[in-house]
This record gives sequence, structure tokens and C-alpha cells, in this order.
Amino acid sequence: MDTISTPISTLKVPAFFSTPLELHHFRTPHVSHQLPPNLTTKPNSSISNRTSSKAKTLPFKNLNSPLFSNISHSSSHNTSLHTHNSPVSGYAAALVDIARCKSSLDIVQNDVQKLLKLLQNEQIQAVLGSPFVGEKEKGQVVQEVAKRGKFNRYLLGLVKMLIERNKVMIVSDVLMEFERIHDELSGTKVVLVSSPTKMKEDQLFWIAKTVQNLTGAVSVKVKNFLDEKLPASVV
Repeated sequence: MDTISTPISTLKVPAFFSTPLELHHFRTPHVSHQLPPNLTTKPNSSISNRTSSKAKTLPFKNLNSPLFSNISHSSSHNTSLHTHNSPVSGYAAALVDIARCKSSLDIVQNDVQKLLKLLQNEQIQAVLGSPFVGEKEKGQVVQEVAKRGKFNRYLLGLVKMLIERNKVMIVSDVLMEFERIHDELSGTKVVLVSSPTKMKEDQLFWIAKTVQNLTGAVSVKVKNFLDEKLPASVV
């Protein structure tokens, strides 16, 4: 079996994020409010375009709702929120469905976030983006990363299936789509914040609290995108 020039064992994988900050559930009546130009809310029904800028995501949750009920494949119990016209949406929805059936949606979501972080490692991105590395070798790298993470077996099963079907290049897209569906199901509001420098956690927490007060969202997820072109006074 062919192997890549850089052994998988030498790839440095970043450590997982620590436990995310928790935000108490603040509910207020809906009011009209104009957010700053560098702060926008992301509709749950759409997927943001990928950008070269590095982003830091901090979820602020207060999810007290019970786990979703079991589902079946019959039309009377269809759990899909949208018609899945793309393989990415279909695979992500399938993972959501099996996670809900097994009452492990939040567990899978946490593992999806961790795996996405690992796949953003510079060395791994270099391998996946190289035209000189074959699909089989790229699949080996992704599968090894997933195994090392000791993730939920349903997530591992999806990754394995994508690799076997020569779809390793859409693994990250499927994981991001899973996050979008999970956010929609849980009532999470996603907020995108651009800044010239990395924002502090207390700043992101304040933004999340403010948005939750204004919208009454169950939880708020803040994504901080770095844009060096912005003036420092924007933050």
C-alpha cells in the first residue's frame, strides 16, 4: 500500500479546546436593535462560505430541553428539516438522525467540533490540499486522526464510510453541515464577529449575552473571524 512521504505519526495534532464557557439563559422581549457593522447574526437556514481567515468559535449554551425522540425512516416520521439536494446535506442529516435515535446528539456534536478542530491543523491541511498525495493516502490521514480522537462510534462510522466511498474531501463540509443542522434544532443563534485581532473571551461572552437578551435565543454561538484590514477601533 502506498503511503505519504510524511508519516502519519509525525503529524502534530492540536489539543482539544477546554470546556466552553457557559452562559445563563437570558430571555427578554424582542426589540429592534441595530448591531455594529462588524457584528452580524447568521441565519440558521444557510451555511457560511469558507474563508481563509482563521476563526475562533465559542459556544454559549443553556440547553435544558430533553433529547430528541427516536425517529424512523418512514415518511410519517421524517426528521429532515430540508430536502437534501447535495451529498453533504444528506450525510450530515443521516448522522443527525442516528444520533437522535440513540439519544446521543449532544455527544456527537461535541465530537464533531473536536474533529473539525483537528482537521484544521496546518500539517493535515497541507496533506489534504496537496495534488501530489492520493485520495487513498488522504483518507488514511483523516481516518487516523479520527481514531486518535476516540470519538463517538457513529461519527467514526460516517468518516469511515466517506473514506471508503472516496469522499474524503467533503468530510469537513459534512461536519460543518452537521453543526448547522444541530444549531437549527437546538435554537442556537450563530453570530459572526470580525476583528483585526483575536478578541478576548469576556468580550465574546458579552456579545453572546447581548444577542441572547435581544433575540431570546436558547443559546448563542460566537465566531470571531480575524480581518487585519479592519481598524483597531472597530473592536
